[in-house]
Amino acid sequence: MLAKIFTTVKYTLVTVNFLFVITGIIILSVGSSVQSAYNGYHAFLSERFFSLPAFCIATGVIIFLIAFAGFYGAFMENYYVIMAFVASMLLMFIFQLSACIGGYVLRGNAVALVQKQLLNTMVLYDPHKNLAVTTLWDEVQRDFSCCGVVGPSDWLTPLGTNQSGGVPVSCCEHRWGTITTFTCNTTDAFSQGCGDAFGGWVQKHVGAIGISGIVLVLMQALAVAGAVWLANITRQEREFP
Repeated sequence: MLAKIFTTVKYTLVTVNFLFVITGIIILSVGSSVQSAYNGYHAFLSERFFSLPAFCIATGVIIFLIAFAGFYGAFMENYYVIMAFVASMLLMFIFQLSACIGGYVLRGNAVALVQKQLLNTMVLYDPHKNLAVTTLWDEVQRDFSCCGVVGPSDWLTPLGTNQSGGVPVSCCEHRWGTITTFTCNTTDAFSQGCGDAFGGWVQKHVGAIGISGIVLVLMQALAVAGAVWLANITRQEREFP
């Protein structure tokens, strides 16, 4: 009976570790994709948004390597390799749990942090002051069909257009084939602010990291529990052949 249980746990752990390798690749991919998506908006995002996907990339690589060690230890029934795997996974479990908590805290503050960064960069909207920030503002407003931080009127003071109501042309929908003079003011501009539109996009990507982290933590708990049981049985067989 014990032999059957041992065999079941052994191959279950082998299977779990195989899935764990896949999970490591997935979280590595998620971290890389989020990092890549954020890179284009670096001026509008604080460093906290880049540290989380970077942590996921590093964690994915480490988990990928640790899972292979656990796979080998389970298949070869090597007590020391299994225990090393357990210790490593316990450490990674703590790290990953911390990342999940940090991810959900960051997700809750994402819109507010983005709004703060956007407000700080509005005064730089001028090709002669900062071409990179000016271009990025235009790209965000076109891509997300938004204007300003809360709304179009946010531009009036930074641009000094309180009388005319003028806002950046990127705030207005581009109508292909327009021949007459094109004007863009608070009346014609997109009504939604970029704080909500762009901030919501950032928040969704942070949430993807949090969900991936939760799945990974559950997989880690299963792998560690199976590894501890297998290591205990392996030690008993060594002591009582």
